[in-house]
Amino acid sequence: MTQKNPHALTYAELDRLSGEVLPGRLLLSAAGHGSDTDVVYACQYDHDAGTTGLLGTGLLAEPERTSMVCIPVVVHHDA
Repeated sequence: MTQKNPHALTYAELDRLSGEVLPGRLLLSAAGHGSDTDVVYACQYDHDAGTTGLLGTGLLAEPERTSMVCIPVVVHHDA
């Protein structure tokens, strides 16, 4: 049984995405090959230096933090 994805995008549509929709921090890394379906991961890395300088010594100082979130994305190529 073959299922058709109603939300499928073409490569031309992906090329038109701007930085507002697709941030520069977004990384796609290929995970599978050899079939008509690929699994890739969309990852966003965020680093906050925290409160620096004299304000960093106060009660409202924020510590440095780093986070990374990845979600799997499946891409199906029609043959």
